[in-house]
Amino acid sequence: GEGFTPPNRVEYNEFNLDDLRRCFEANAEVTPETMIEKNMLGKTRNPVVILGSGEISIPLKVKVHRISQSAKAKIEAAGGKVEIIA
Repeated sequence: GEGFTPPNRVEYNEFNLDDLRRCFEANAEVTPETMIEKNMLGKTRNPVVILGSGEISIPLKVKVHRISQSAKAKIEAAGGKVEIIA
């Protein structure tokens, strides 16, 4: 292959708001563990990141490793809560 791949590069399990809306009910807790239960994670050891593509209208309690600013704003606007885990 071309180029250089850093040895410490972190690969994330990436999800959009549409994915959360399809898989979780209102007021559900979204964590890596609940995503594993729903078979959403391809690589269970990799951290989870939520991206802001799509819309969400139900309140969710989201606890993930990373989240985009737009996704955080949309989740909070829908009445949900966002927590970053280490």
